[in-house]
Order: sequence, then C-alpha cells, then structure tokens
Amino acid sequence: MVPWKFPDFSSIKDDEEGKIIKEGRRIFLETYKYIGPDVKDPSKRYLGNNMDCQNCHLRDGTLKDVFGLVGVYSAYPAFDPRSNKVISIQERINQCMTRSMNGKPLPETSGEMKALVEYLKWLSTYVPKGTYTEGTGIPKINLINRAADTAKGRTVFARNCMTCHAENGFGVLNDPGNVMTAADSLTGYDFPPVMGPLSYNDGAGMYRLITAAAFIYAKMPYNDAVLSLEDSYDVAAFINSGLRPAFTSKGADYPDLKSKPIDSPNPPYADEFPESQHRYGPYQQMFKEGESSKYIDPNSYRK
Repeated sequence: MVPWKFPDFSSIKDDEEGKIIKEGRRIFLETYKYIGPDVKDPSKRYLGNNMDCQNCHLRDGTLKDVFGLVGVYSAYPAFDPRSNKVISIQERINQCMTRSMNGKPLPETSGEMKALVEYLKWLSTYVPKGTYTEGTGIPKINLINRAADTAKGRTVFARNCMTCHAENGFGVLNDPGNVMTAADSLTGYDFPPVMGPLSYNDGAGMYRLITAAAFIYAKMPYNDAVLSLEDSYDVAAFINSGLRPAFTSKGADYPDLKSKPIDSPNPPYADEFPESQHRYGPYQQMFKEGESSKYIDPNSYRK
C-alpha cells in the first residue's frame, strides 16, 4: 500500500497542462456550472441533477476513507465486476455520471472529460501505476445481527441529518429557495440531496446498504461521525427507502451473478434469498459455510 499523499494545490503550474488540471478541479468542485442540467448550452447538459463530484468525494477528492480519489487514476484500467469487463478511467467516471448524477455519459473526447481525467491524474502524482493507496474507498464495517430498520432510521435522520440535508432529505441549495425548483436556476448544493427526484438514482453505489452505512459511519454527520454502527445502518436504510430516480439498466448489472455484492438491492441474484434481505439484511445467514460473516468489504465492489 502506498501512503496517502497528494500535491499541494498551489503547486499547479500556469502552463497548458496546469490550466487543464485547474479546469478539471473547477468542474469537480462545481460540476453543475459546467455540465449541469441548466447550463446555457444545451449540448453541455449531461447531469440529471445539480450535484457536484465533491458531494461524494469530499474535500476536492482528497479526504481518505470516504471515496477519496488519491491513487484512483493509477488503478485504471481495472476489472469492473458491475459490467464484468476491464474499464478505463473515463468509463468509471461515466458510471458516476449516469448513476450518482442520474445523467448521461460524458463524451470521452470532450474537454470536460479530459480535464477531469487530468485532475484525477494529478491527484495520483505520488501513486505508481498499478498500486493502491491506504485510504482508497471506504472502511470495512461489521455487519449487524438484524435487518436494518427504516423506522428507526427515520428517527436517526430527524435527530442527526435533516439539519444539513433538509427535513425531506432533498438537500440545501447554495442559493436560498425551494430545492424542488433547483432546475429553475443555475445553482448547486451546500448539502446534497440524499432522497428525492434530484438525488442519486437506484443504480448508484450509495443505493447499496453496506456502502451507504460505511460512508455514514465513517464521516457523517460531516466531520463528527457520532452515529453508532446500528444507527448508520438504520439511517442508510431509511434514506434508500425514499423516493429517487430509477436507473433503467440496473437489471443488467453484474452479468456474473457470483460477483454481485450481497447488499445489492436490485435482482436477479445467484442465491435464493429474497430481495428484501439483500436490501436490508440480516446478512450473516447469507454467507456460505466457511465464508467470513464478520464484515463485508464495500470496496470489493466500487460504487
């Protein structure tokens, strides 16, 4: 494992390469301004919502253990279990575009894609090709010995989450107004929607219970991470039980069903356990004899 290290932003030069890296960082931080659903040029409207890359990849993508992106560029091309093939970094970005952003693929030859790739490459300056950093992805978490409870999760959300994400989970815009009318103005989120029509769709990795619970347990509420493991599971279940967009191609995910994550909420499955148990658990009894039931590594199947 390579230590978590990335260059200082002030070190980016003002030459042609540096300008592209800086552009990529700007797009990363305020994605909605460049390829959002409301940009002036209709041909640039690739996002289906007004979220930014850093809504999931915190602190410019540099925060370890919560989908940090230091070293990610160096890991690609890589085998992707979800599509059952080797994919490029551009294809990986477009998985985020079509799922977390509920949009459409960004052309690989576009200036925006090239800039994003150059920014990710710059973040991985100290990570040799084919190696991994110690804080990539999200931490492993223990399983709980019951199904996640959406009713308990609603209480956890009201107590700990709605101050930032709004009472209905629809997020808080960086410009005051009704979040349901975000498409009426060019604005992004101070706190992103975790539920509702402008959030990630049901094909996104955050729609998986263990992935969402691990992210919440590691860092939420932001910078506090005060929730217990059970509260993290319950509130993740509540969030993902709410209204959100549908990803129409999710049924084609994981052609090799044996590689499908145990918490994938979308059928078909290679086992006989019901969809509700894949969605909410409990998971221990779903492991075959001899398999570890203490925890599942959410990084085994990236978001």
